Amino acid sequence: MKLRNMVFIFTILAFGASSAFSEQWQILGTRPMGMGGAFVGMAKGPIAQYWNPAGLYQEDNVSGFELPVGLSIEFAGDIMENASELGDLADNFSSIQSAQSSGGAIDADEMAAFVKTLALLSDMNEPGNGALFEIAGGVNLKLSKIAVSINNFTALGVTPYIDTANIGLDNSGGETGITLNADSTQGSMNSTQIAAANTINTAINTIGLTNIETILCGAGGCGLTSQELANSLVNDALALPVDQLTEAANLMAEYAEDAAPVIAGIASGNDYTNNASNLTVEGASFIEIAFGMAKPVWIDGLTIGGNFKMVNGRVGYTTFSFLEEESGTDNAFDDFSSTTKDSWKPSLDLGFLMELNKRWTSLPMNPRVGLVIRNLTSPKFDKPDVAVAAGKGSSYTLDRQVRLGAAVSPTNFWHIAMDMDLTKNSTPIDGFKSRLLSFGTEINIFNRPAINIPLRAGIMKNIAESSASTSYTMGLGINLVHFHIDLGGIMSADTSKIEGDDVPNKVAFSGSIGLLF
Repeated sequence: MKLRNMVFIFTILAFGASSAFSEQWQILGTRPMGMGGAFVGMAKGPIAQYWNPAGLYQEDNVSGFELPVGLSIEFAGDIMENASELGDLADNFSSIQSAQSSGGAIDADEMAAFVKTLALLSDMNEPGNGALFEIAGGVNLKLSKIAVSINNFTALGVTPYIDTANIGLDNSGGETGITLNADSTQGSMNSTQIAAANTINTAINTIGLTNIETILCGAGGCGLTSQELANSLVNDALALPVDQLTEAANLMAEYAEDAAPVIAGIASGNDYTNNASNLTVEGASFIEIAFGMAKPVWIDGLTIGGNFKMVNGRVGYTTFSFLEEESGTDNAFDDFSSTTKDSWKPSLDLGFLMELNKRWTSLPMNPRVGLVIRNLTSPKFDKPDVAVAAGKGSSYTLDRQVRLGAAVSPTNFWHIAMDMDLTKNSTPIDGFKSRLLSFGTEINIFNRPAINIPLRAGIMKNIAESSASTSYTMGLGINLVHFHIDLGGIMSADTSKIEGDDVPNKVAFSGSIGLLF
């Protein structure tokens, strides 16, 4: 077959699949993780069977066994930053409910915090918000050009739903209404406090005076104008430092528009005892028992490899209402593990690797280009009855993944690689897509048969989500003759502030041991 025909076939396979959807590509192995998740063009060692089975035939590839394991946690959207506000919501709700029941008072600072929290609630329902947990690991054995492996790939997504229609205060206790400061004028205020009152007045009008009065004073209202209500809230907060009062006023104005529909639900909707807010835990765990091999075909340097595999899919689904007293996060994962369904299906992987300098011997740095198609048959796995009843369908499809990679080796101890997903992959988080672009390098220190210390670094970016941050990767190995120990990690550049601490939006760790020869 002529080279131009092969290029045409590669193009059709790659870009013809770019509209497909599948699981996010998981990073199996410590060496690929340290190199930013770029390994399709490298495809070395026993884990070449996963990354690109065509790499099994490379002349300088090693045999042996490798035991990798990795864990990844990723927070999508603003889930963690907004989630930290949910604790404040409970405190603010309790404070206002208590004041409403007992005739107590609230000040401008408390009201501003309440408005901000309610505004953030609606953001939690935006598509792409959630948490993603992934585990990859197993046993990989390679002998010459043949490989056998048993690997597990688990992905669980946690997606929140906030019910803003049933968030009204419970009026069953005969509330008397909040007591406002009797002084609804600006006579006792300085210029800064007057400015704060005027800012709060604007926020009240944005939210709606009637809805604010219903929350504070009950259905009969407070009998005040919006300016008088703002003055009362500030007069209750005169003891606050002026900068804190100004900050509270500006906060209320900033979040007033987003909070308005939620506050309308509080004023006119069902009370919060009927609230249906919940977390959905959804995902699957796949055990792949695979047999792979590769052979050269058609033209010099071109290798095709494949895996035949039996896949056990354990699919789970559950929801729990976190506002119910008997519910908690432990219940969510306990319920998930008890509502799974198992099924077995066969599938195939297909890989291509072109070692270009075998075709064009003058090319420097041993350039390689690879393409891998996983789950070629898109096997379907049974979903549990609870998922079917929730309208999630009866089957979980493990759609095909297509990934393109390239690698060069300026010397025998320095490697550079780049990968890109050609499929836009779905994840267990509703509305969160994944298409990874990866770049990495490895330099071997000492590079002797008895001892070698590979150092790795890379970057990774999810180009399917504009809000996704760039992640940085690092890895380290210690190779003593045939025995290999490797560690790797990923950390995102962006962080979320949780209770005052900056937490990375994505963190992953991987470790492996191997005996390679």
